[in-house]
Amino acid sequence: PAAALPHQLKPQPKPKLLLPSDQPDELHLKLMWYNPVPPIDQQTWRLHLKGLVEKPRQLPLAELRAVPQQTQSSRMTCVQCWSARTSWSGFRFEEVLAIAKPSKKAKAVRIDCADKWYEYFSIEDLLNPRVMFVLDMADQPLTDNHGAPLRLLDPSRYGYKSAKLITAIPFVEVGKGRMACYIG
Repeated sequence: PAAALPHQLKPQPKPKLLLPSDQPDELHLKLMWYNPVPPIDQQTWRLHLKGLVEKPRQLPLAELRAVPQQTQSSRMTCVQCWSARTSWSGFRFEEVLAIAKPSKKAKAVRIDCADKWYEYFSIEDLLNPRVMFVLDMADQPLTDNHGAPLRLLDPSRYGYKSAKLITAIPFVEVGKGRMACYIG
């Protein structure tokens, strides 16, 4: 058998629940979750684009992989005083805008996650050229432990703003705070 390249993620058994860990993985990233949840079934998962949009959509993973993809090397920095750099691949928010066709009233989005975490972002913030909706990490499909099938990457903010296990993106008139404010 071929030896694993240093940047490759080692195959992991499918966990029953996604649980936080203070032990860094092989990419030196720690795994954090708001609530323990089972991994998402990527065969049945759909990204829900809804709210103030021309036509609500439910996109399977294959459709998201078909939009133009980009790759970047970025550092994930945690408020818990650790950081790590890896390569991330996915699509920019412009692709979401083209698919969803939000109304002119939409000025923000709420990103909803399977673990009940959510974050609000202005549309302007998500158009930053370094912000990415991630499908691949370290040249491989995003793993369950890193938020598969879809996560956000915003390297200019602490990691808790880079929502994982994304299930829906509702377009709204006003962003109403952020999750971290409501949990203490």
